[in-house]
Amino acid sequence: MAICLIGMLQNSECQANDINFEQYMTITALRVTNFRNLALAELLPASIGVNIICGNNGSGKTSLLEVIYYLGLGRSFRSSTASRLIKQNTDKFSIFSQLVSDSDRYIPVGVERDMQGSTRLRIAERDVSSITELASYLPIRLINSQSHNIFESGPNFRRKYLDWGLFYQYENFLTCWRQFERVLKQRNAVLRDRLSKKELDVWTDELVKHGLELDQLRREYVEALAPLVSDLAKELLGVDNLKIIYQPGWDESQDYAAVLASSFLEEIRAGFTQYGPHRADLHITIGAHPVKHFLSRGQQKLLICAMILAQGKLLSMHANKGLIYLVDDLPAELDLLSRQKLIALLLKQQTQIFITAIESETICDLIGDGSSMPVKVFHVEHGCIVEISTDSKYAVINS
Repeated sequence: MAICLIGMLQNSECQANDINFEQYMTITALRVTNFRNLALAELLPASIGVNIICGNNGSGKTSLLEVIYYLGLGRSFRSSTASRLIKQNTDKFSIFSQLVSDSDRYIPVGVERDMQGSTRLRIAERDVSSITELASYLPIRLINSQSHNIFESGPNFRRKYLDWGLFYQYENFLTCWRQFERVLKQRNAVLRDRLSKKELDVWTDELVKHGLELDQLRREYVEALAPLVSDLAKELLGVDNLKIIYQPGWDESQDYAAVLASSFLEEIRAGFTQYGPHRADLHITIGAHPVKHFLSRGQQKLLICAMILAQGKLLSMHANKGLIYLVDDLPAELDLLSRQKLIALLLKQQTQIFITAIESETICDLIGDGSSMPVKVFHVEHGCIVEISTDSKYAVINS
């Protein structure tokens, strides 16, 4: 799953109080230049509604989702090499958008990246240096073919899933997370260099303090999130025995400080801290079976959707913020009934949704005529975007 916000924070220098958590920010205008095969593209998406991006394979549908993702997180979900995002024979790409809050406050946001790796971020007509401030305006969740990593890959993906939600749910999370990471780095250096136990104890005390604070935030979040995931999984999959168990990264039957004290020699030999929140995980089962062994690939996709939708629901309930959902190729791996259920649950959230499909009818038919949510359809071909009007004629947005 492309959930990399927390990993990016390690290189960010902004303070937590620099972050401006707006309410229900959505995109009302988007303009992109020289991003992959999108030479010049503009669109005016539905702010609270469904935006369907249709077109043949290779036309630029996923690139458009990638643009929105980059706008919110300052990176791609398809490539870690930024130069690959710049259109061939050009020297930079730029993304400009206009955001609006539920209180009708308009905020321009722009990102520019050149071949030398230089990045410029602007929010409300001022330069900013922090990806975290950019991310605070647009909570974005992506559902795509890589989403299975949350089940099939290591605990790091599941921690990122948790910490993404914590970033938006708790304003003190970022400070807590940074303090823990800073102390962990220092303690690992002491272990690696085999310095005195007295010096190690100083950092161990700090690690326990910040580690327990981070652990408590994660526990509270999982406690609130798990029932929502279970309810949504029951709606999408028909399962009623889903369990999400939070594992803190050490033996819960022992005090964290005691665990670190008893593992002193083990950690000296290893040269790094072996127990703590940096080793936390989520154990997700149906019955007594891990979901990756119990569910088909299509069912796993539905469970991932339930987990992401639950985060959106929790965010709306407790933080008064709305998620922006990016769904790449929704029909893939899902039967008709599953698609109908997923669309219905997305519509219930009353937020901004972008969905790609080869043919718009595959999504429009699922939405039906009874939905109160606005629907806009954009057709992408050879990097050009046109909006399809309600009378099925093309209204040219870019050519």
